[in-house]
Amino acid sequence: MPIILSVAKSEQASALWAAGPEGLYSVNPSGNGDKLTQVAQPQQELYCCGAADDRVLVGGMPHGVAFSLDNGGNWQASWMDGVSAPVLCIAADPRVEETGVLLAGAAGGGILRSRDRGAAWWVCNYGLLDYMVLTIAWAPVAPAHIWPRREIVFAGTEEGIYRSPNSGLGWRRCEGADGVFQVLAVAPDFHESGLVLAGTEENGLWRSEDGGYTFEAVPNVPNRIDALTATSDGWLLSDESGLWTSSDATTWTKVPDTQSTLILYSASDAVWGGGEFGLDVVPAAE
Repeated sequence: MPIILSVAKSEQASALWAAGPEGLYSVNPSGNGDKLTQVAQPQQELYCCGAADDRVLVGGMPHGVAFSLDNGGNWQASWMDGVSAPVLCIAADPRVEETGVLLAGAAGGGILRSRDRGAAWWVCNYGLLDYMVLTIAWAPVAPAHIWPRREIVFAGTEEGIYRSPNSGLGWRRCEGADGVFQVLAVAPDFHESGLVLAGTEENGLWRSEDGGYTFEAVPNVPNRIDALTATSDGWLLSDESGLWTSSDATTWTKVPDTQSTLILYSASDAVWGGGEFGLDVVPAAE
């Protein structure tokens, strides 16, 4: 089975994509042994995939980001504003169909921002002190009664977590968090609860309940957090031994008889886990 490190879904096209070092795959959720169908893509080193209404994107090198408008039949390299560093993560604005905005994190190049669904990318590193960006997570769209209606997004780096209130145009380091932050998850009710979680390679799990301004370490959790996601019922994380679940992001319980995952992705109908076993719906979400 291929190793899966990245999952993305195009809501408009109802297409699910998965990527790993062995390539890009279209996902057939109803398939059994043939869930993953490999799709040709142009990166020599593939690190991630992304989706934005009418297109699929891949991040890596030598192209930084490349995109396809026909489900991988043809590809075009994006314009990258002089950044040659490999792209490690791609995240679409929850309102990408209206705004066209996507963000990408580059290994040493910082944050890149696109206003045209990934055709061209501009550096947006104002306020960013560490340009090794490992993960990006958007907050959900603010309800109509919330004012001002900020477009909040978070970035995890090798030395901390950064918060942007204006869809990635400017960044400020969050207080309290310390470590190499490789995974982030934002609560579905973020604009009421203020909950954000961040996982590290060696310093465990960190929690914010003030909208991501400050973080504190969560006790009694694994030191290594490989994957993390928010679900409609609570939270899931994975360490090297398997899955853990929590309803409040504070108290965590090991899920028995589960395998470790390297990516957890919450779609509208399921939570997908990817890793050395390929890709499948995680048991805790069934």
